[in-house]
Amino acid sequence: MSRTKVRDIQSYTKLIVWIFVIGYLCFSSGENISRLNINTIIPDWLLPHIDKCVHFTMFFVLAFLIKSLHWQSTISNKLFYWYLCAGIVYAGVTELIQNFFISTRSGDILDFTADMVGFGLSILIFPYWPKFIKWFFG
Repeated sequence: MSRTKVRDIQSYTKLIVWIFVIGYLCFSSGENISRLNINTIIPDWLLPHIDKCVHFTMFFVLAFLIKSLHWQSTISNKLFYWYLCAGIVYAGVTELIQNFFISTRSGDILDFTADMVGFGLSILIFPYWPKFIKWFFG
């Protein structure tokens, strides 16, 4: 198997796994997540906004994985834009499902906004990522 094929399989595997991670985090009971006892590592000022930070991070990583597929030239520009649209739809659908089908969760337009800010920021800063890594790690 060629190196490009192996890299494609690894990239798609990461993307699919992350989609399932987002689904789990969005659809699981809030009680399961509160058992993680994150209060000890999160500053008090951030705790009221932790949900928005999680949404931002989930979709930041999703867009980063999609952009990395595109950057590696494994997908065309057209397919890249379809994946971006699918990511946006996924963010909206997760909020709708939370609102209408999961009694322990509620859909929130601010969660969707955090999703989109994370998604967009990831796409915007992706080209600068190697420079940041080089600067940060020397």
